[in-house]
Amino acid sequence: MPAKRLRIGVLFGGRSAEHEVSLLSAANVMAALDPAKYDAVPIFVTREGLWLLSSFENGALATPSVGTQLCLVPGGHGRMLAIPTGRAPYDLPAIDILFPVLHGLHGEDGAVQGLAEVARVPLAGCGILGSATALDKDIAKRLLKAAGVPVARSVT
Repeated sequence: MPAKRLRIGVLFGGRSAEHEVSLLSAANVMAALDPAKYDAVPIFVTREGLWLLSSFENGALATPSVGTQLCLVPGGHGRMLAIPTGRAPYDLPAIDILFPVLHGLHGEDGAVQGLAEVARVPLAGCGILGSATALDKDIAKRLLKAAGVPVARSVT
C-alpha cells in the first residue's frame, strides 16, 4: 500500500514590502516538493492580506487578485474552508503542515506562527517567540550579546 502523501499548505505573497521575493521563494519551494510524497496546496496572500487558493503549473505560481478565499479553522487541526465568490463555503481536505514562505512583517514576525498555533496545525519553521525575536533585530542582538555571542555594531 503506498504511503499517504503529506498535504502541505504553502503560504506565500503577503502584505510586506518583500512580497515579490516571497513569490520567487515559493516557486522554488513548490518545484522542490516531490509530488509522489507531497500534496502541495499553494495559498497566495494578496497585498491586502486575503488568502486565495492558487495553482502551480509549469514552474509558475498563480497570483490571483480575486477568487476562492481560504481560511484555517481555529482548533481545526489543519481544516480549511474555501469561500468561493458568490457560492457557499465548503470544506477542503485538511493540511498536515503549514509552510509559510512569507518574508518580513505579517509572515516572519510571529503573526502567521500564532495563527497556526490557534488553528492547531504544525508549522515548518520557528514558532511565535523565535520568529518575533529574530525579526526584531535590536532584541535579537541584545539576547545574543547577553548569551556571550559576538555581534557587529549597529544603529537602531
